[in-house]
Amino acid sequence: MPATESSARRRPFTVAGLLLLVAVGIVTGAATGDVLDHGWARALAYGPDALAAGHWWTLLTGPLLVISPWCYVPVLLSFALCAGYAERRLGTLRTALLWLVTQVGSVVVAGLLVLALGPDSLQHARDVGPSGGALALGAVMTAFLGTTARRVTRTGLVGYAVVSLLLVGHLADVVHLVAVAAGLLIGAAIGPRRRTLVNRDRAVEHLRRDGGGTLSWMTTWPGVRYFYDPRGQGFIAYRRHLGVGLALGDPIGTPDWQARAAGEFAAFCAGEHLVPSHFAVTAPVARAIGGRSLQIGEDTLLDLPGLEFRGKRWQDVRTARNRAARDGIRFELVVLADADPRIVAQVREISAGWLRRQRTPELGFTLGGVDHAMDPRVRVALALDADDRVHGFLSWLPVHGGAGRVDGWTLDLMRRPDDGFRPVIEFLIAESCLAFQAEGARVVSLSAAPLARSEGEPEGWLQRGLERSARLLEPLYGFSSLHAFKAKFSPRCEPLHLTYRSLAELPRIGAAVLVAYLVTPRTQDVSTPTSTPQLALPERAAGERREHAERERVAA
Repeated sequence: MPATESSARRRPFTVAGLLLLVAVGIVTGAATGDVLDHGWARALAYGPDALAAGHWWTLLTGPLLVISPWCYVPVLLSFALCAGYAERRLGTLRTALLWLVTQVGSVVVAGLLVLALGPDSLQHARDVGPSGGALALGAVMTAFLGTTARRVTRTGLVGYAVVSLLLVGHLADVVHLVAVAAGLLIGAAIGPRRRTLVNRDRAVEHLRRDGGGTLSWMTTWPGVRYFYDPRGQGFIAYRRHLGVGLALGDPIGTPDWQARAAGEFAAFCAGEHLVPSHFAVTAPVARAIGGRSLQIGEDTLLDLPGLEFRGKRWQDVRTARNRAARDGIRFELVVLADADPRIVAQVREISAGWLRRQRTPELGFTLGGVDHAMDPRVRVALALDADDRVHGFLSWLPVHGGAGRVDGWTLDLMRRPDDGFRPVIEFLIAESCLAFQAEGARVVSLSAAPLARSEGEPEGWLQRGLERSARLLEPLYGFSSLHAFKAKFSPRCEPLHLTYRSLAELPRIGAAVLVAYLVTPRTQDVSTPTSTPQLALPERAAGERREHAERERVAA
């Protein structure tokens, strides 16, 4: 129920209510003392005995008064806050009707409860003021807040009502508790329908059926939320940080869904009070989303059909392969979850040692760890010597082409020990490409090169500032050296963009991206895969996965 532009700007109900309260207070002289000390005022106040006596008009006259001078500040502030926010979201007419219904309803219900269960002191008590309806409006509007704000606000409202009733026990406290309870129920009925987290297997099925990009497998990692198309045609994976809905990669699903996904995600974010932004989307998607975009890196791709490591540009790669043959280093492509525990232990130790040498925290979001590599659908390339010592390893994420096919693989982890075979990474990448080529894969992504900018892409002051930031961070993260290393494989590059609606939102989005990388989920959530869908892989790999699934079934 969106507000109209005029009601959002002027809020006539809120302003009129505040002016009426002040005017009645001045006319009645409420500012000179407790209004209930006046006999005429008690005739206008509501309460259980007033209801029992049939004085129905008190339900309308009582809210116009304030019990004492010091109450004016909290009453006016609470009414302005709750009614003003509700009027902005619901419009003037709905807000006015909702306040009237909840104000009258909370007084009537509280009066009936007191008459049936309360002590004599409460049965003969009187009260005034509009706080019942105001608190009910506040409780209703919590349904339109984001998750964290909603929980905090609801806890505060319920805590205030319960503690006041226990410690003070005035008629007003009974009214407030009833009003908050009613507001929460109404909010649940009229608030936005939130799509709850569902099993991550649904996302995997969409990937297998419709295909995805080189970043798409990262949408199945822990910590990701899903915005699913109600028609079942696809989804957007996103992280939620600092009030930003940070979508990861291109929308996944049918062409129809991809065409309307950004608009529906923006509407969803508006209902959740989130700033929508799309991270690491391709240029066509960034243009379709509209608004503004900033290139944050580029994907480095190798087309596998016809790939041969011949010619001068592949000299470093050939040298690494030849030296591996001389030194007795062999290549194996495995499912790490099924590997020898001694191999797994070495992989974990190499990764831990690499992190210690980097002296930086392990990042997340689009960067995986060994736990991600333990997924049976991820493949790991190992460099082993005759004693089965691991000299380095890579992890490869599947790139789905639709109809159950895996058309390519994306490089994720890339680690080696200091004292191992030196050109091990070049060796592993080259051997992996040839193995995937033999299996019929079409493309390999060496993963995104962060903060790199493709030739011919638009340049502005923001883009130049981002490049300066990359140079400042070079000693810590080695962006340019990583990009130079990947250039050895002569990849083609596709720009990746971050979308935003206005410059005012960009700092918040940038902070959300930083938090997404630094906050790494440690445990699986309710959307963790519960099964391992079979992928269209070579016979050996498929057999390994069937054996793994069978062991899981027997163990269960």
